Amino acid sequence: MKKLNMSLVLVFVLLIAFASFAIAQMAGKPWEKTVTLPSGEVILDMNGEWNTQSEFFGPLSYMTWNPIPDILTIMQFGNEISSIDEKGFWSSEGKGAEIFKGKLDKDGFKAIYIYTLERHMVHDADWVECKWEISENGNKVMLGCGEGVKLTLNRR
Repeated sequence: MKKLNMSLVLVFVLLIAFASFAIAQMAGKPWEKTVTLPSGEVILDMNGEWNTQSEFFGPLSYMTWNPIPDILTIMQFGNEISSIDEKGFWSSEGKGAEIFKGKLDKDGFKAIYIYTLERHMVHDADWVECKWEISENGNKVMLGCGEGVKLTLNRR
């Protein structure tokens, strides 16, 4: 009888431990859409079309037509992403130009870079690193890039 009680207690403890582990795993991934990499890491799935609003400030504040709506298609290959301008606003290259690129990790972005309009004006060939915030279950991304660009993306 004592062995049976101990067995039940052990099973109960294991069930609680397993349930706690599962809840902790789910709590760390608040995104609606995710991708599991071959390594087992779960990251945000950003594939698809996103509505965007661009705002310019500081050295780019002379652009008086703020905010600028656009549509970007984001392509994801494992943890790497690249976005393509669907309307042709963002660069002199027109529709199909790459706007931003980056790498995702379990917490959001490992790094993300944007191709700014300022780059065209000074003929400087660098990508500008962005600070980021992901909200609304992974359906909204806000980027603050360099000294003059804010970009808000909303999943379509």
